[in-house]
Amino acid sequence: MNKFSNETNEFFTNKHELYYETITNHAHKEWIVLFHGLGGNCSIFYKQIPTLKEQYNLLLIDLPGHGESSNLPSEEANTLYATSKLVIDILDKENIESAHFVGVSSGTILMQYLAMHFPNRIQSMVLAGASGKWRKWGEILGKTTLAKGIRNLLPYKLPYVTFAYILMPKVNHKKSRGIFIREANKLSKQSYLRWAFVIRDSYKIYNELSKLTNEIPKLYICGNEDHMFIDGIKSHVQNEKNSNLYIIDKCGHVCNIEKPLEFNQLTLDFIKNQSTQLPSVREEKIKIHSGTSIKKVS
Repeated sequence: MNKFSNETNEFFTNKHELYYETITNHAHKEWIVLFHGLGGNCSIFYKQIPTLKEQYNLLLIDLPGHGESSNLPSEEANTLYATSKLVIDILDKENIESAHFVGVSSGTILMQYLAMHFPNRIQSMVLAGASGKWRKWGEILGKTTLAKGIRNLLPYKLPYVTFAYILMPKVNHKKSRGIFIREANKLSKQSYLRWAFVIRDSYKIYNELSKLTNEIPKLYICGNEDHMFIDGIKSHVQNEKNSNLYIIDKCGHVCNIEKPLEFNQLTLDFIKNQSTQLPSVREEKIKIHSGTSIKKVS
């Protein structure tokens, strides 16, 4: 089903491929690939699409088991590897040599995996609400709910809904929390567990990243109320080459929904800096930014 009304959209799905849509802008050659988080689908970028499509071609993908995409085969043990291969297949099919990637929450874990294994396909990365190292009590709670005895005892959606309230507890988080709970009702148990294990083990990806020299320009964006992940991302960015963190005030985990205007401007400014089709603006070399805009110098 076509989620975005635009005559240039194309969408494909079968049992061997992911569902995806393209929004093409023939005046521009560069692409942005968008990844949603656990329980979502590509429609969560409804506040980004009108802005981004004016200057870029867009590729929106429903990750395995989400939206219109089917589950990965049960015998496929490595979720990130299998999904990455499917994403690369889509890029090849659409003749996209490389692209800018924008992801939210657990979608950023897949982006980091792609960055390690297929760096030549990535021009730049914008990671919103990046799920790296959890606060210790959250990590313990997550591991407990996924322990075999507990996960077989509890209704599988109960931990997801509980964590939605833990991650997004405030009144201003209500809209994004509601969207993710609503969309999660479409998840099968198999899909939920697959991606829940990816999130549980996200620290392993960041441990691997810390051993590598990052050459891909990365912008991490998070809300100052993203209490579960903000400290871990601050620590990671301080030690990662070629990356910056921008913290949005009075904002929680899903900053692309809670603060879309600020998020969109940050994303466009950053991607333009890395773009081959538009003049770039040199950024001040500061690791962590906070406020309403990234300071630029000519």
